[in-house]
Amino acid sequence: MFGVTRVFAYNGFPVRFRNRKNLDAAAVPSCCVLAEYNARECSQEHGTARITMEISSTAIVSPRARLAQEVYVGPFCIIEDEVEIGAGTRLDSHVVIKNYTTLGENNHLHAGVLLGSDPEDKNFPGQRSYLRIGHRNVFREYSSASRGTPPESATVIGDDNYIMIGTHLAHNCRLENNIVICNYCSLGGYVEVGELAYISAGVLVHQFSKIGRLAMISGNTRVNLDVPPFILASDFDITAKGLNLVGLKRAGIGPEAIRELKRAYQILYRSRLPLGQALERIEREVPTEEARHLIQFVRSSERGFCREASKKHFQRALSAEDRSESPQE
Repeated sequence: MFGVTRVFAYNGFPVRFRNRKNLDAAAVPSCCVLAEYNARECSQEHGTARITMEISSTAIVSPRARLAQEVYVGPFCIIEDEVEIGAGTRLDSHVVIKNYTTLGENNHLHAGVLLGSDPEDKNFPGQRSYLRIGHRNVFREYSSASRGTPPESATVIGDDNYIMIGTHLAHNCRLENNIVICNYCSLGGYVEVGELAYISAGVLVHQFSKIGRLAMISGNTRVNLDVPPFILASDFDITAKGLNLVGLKRAGIGPEAIRELKRAYQILYRSRLPLGQALERIEREVPTEEARHLIQFVRSSERGFCREASKKHFQRALSAEDRSESPQE
């Protein structure tokens, strides 16, 4: 149980301070004021049976920040001006949220997370830009996300994403929903990631690259081309390795739709048709929603999309492996 002998308020909401008994007003963050009622009256005033917010007395919270009910702010957190935090969001210790950052409801920010920092871009003019984060996202320890570079632009992160330890999301990235990004990944500026994508540990994503819906990137891959939806990709020079079958099944894609996607993959990657003709053939022969989404992604790609490795590539790799296994003289 946390001791509370005086009740303070933040923007009209009663606040509980952690690990402080006989709390002195001098130890309270400047964003809070002493309320004129005791804890029992406070509960009646706000129609709730419990104090609605907990802020560590070592946290620094700007009075211009806007915190909703049921927000928890842990020790040594810093929340700057023009920050908005939705109900039920939890900040563990040493979290820093910079200006012009908005978080939705029920997000969880683990220790050392940094959100809304200036973009790592020499062309950043220093004017107002934004970081906008949706609901129910998890940011694990020491992950970070920057706001946009051009004035009034935004880095946008959707809902239900899981961002693991040490990952950085650069300026103007756009992440959709239900994405997993594993430890120590780095996404360059203007990267776009579709929903339900899975990015394994140590992946580096070049600026302006796009990763499609339900794509999976293997660990330590260099993503310098677009990755079409539903594709499994890996290698230092990123190459397509087939469909992300595990991800498709987990997402509830049925067996018939998967069979049709396999057919579309064969036409796109192995028919040896020119790209335009391959896409037209997929349109004719694979009239499914998933195939249409794949065609639209490929046609809109500006950087080009990853291909399968050529036979010559495999031959070079095999010969190098043979040389490495040959006995030393």
